[in-house]
Formats: sequence, C-alpha cells, structure tokens
Amino acid sequence: MQTPYNLPNGDTAMVIDTDTAGQSLGRAVQLWREGATEPLFYGSEGRPEGVVISFDQWAEYEALKLEAETDRRVADITRERLANAGPEDWISFEDAAREGGWDLDVDDEGPGPKGN
Repeated sequence: MQTPYNLPNGDTAMVIDTDTAGQSLGRAVQLWREGATEPLFYGSEGRPEGVVISFDQWAEYEALKLEAETDRRVADITRERLANAGPEDWISFEDAAREGGWDLDVDDEGPGPKGN
C-alpha cells in the first residue's frame, strides 16, 4: 500500500508500508541499475520512518556532507580570527594579493561587464 506524504520542501513522497518495502527492495535495486534515482520511502500509517537510496546517491550525499563540514569549519575559523584580530593584524588588499600570488596588474578578460 502506498500513501502520499507531503515533504517540507513541497514535494510528495510515496510511502509504502514496511512489509511491502522489504518485498520491493529487489525492484528498487533493478530500477537504480537502469538509471532511476527515486528513493524508496517506507513506514507505517503513511508516515515515513526510513528511506533506501542507491549507493551512488549515498556517496554523493557523503561528499556534499564533507564539503559542507569543511565550509562550516572554515567559516568558524574565519569568524574566530576576525573576532580576535585587531587592526594591527590586518594587511592591505595588495599585500594579500601578493601573498596569494595574484597579479593585480593583469586585465581580466573573463565573463562579466567590461569597464570603460
């Protein structure tokens, strides 16, 4: 039995009961091998209690999670450094560019509006 469940983002997930999910797992794997990406939501009384996804989706989510954790650490370190730094710790943009190996004298012909 399938029951529609409204997700917080506005999408609808079709939730199948746990017994049917066990019987449907083989079919879900077959569909993933054929290129489908639809997860298998299961639970009781039409409420999702679990989800089964393909290994490829899991690996992608893990990579995104690690990237987000790294971004969060960098943001935390940046906030801490900014909170604890005084004006004597700051350097000019030109000095930062030099330390980063950027050549500010080169015109950038990349995308975007061109100056006059």
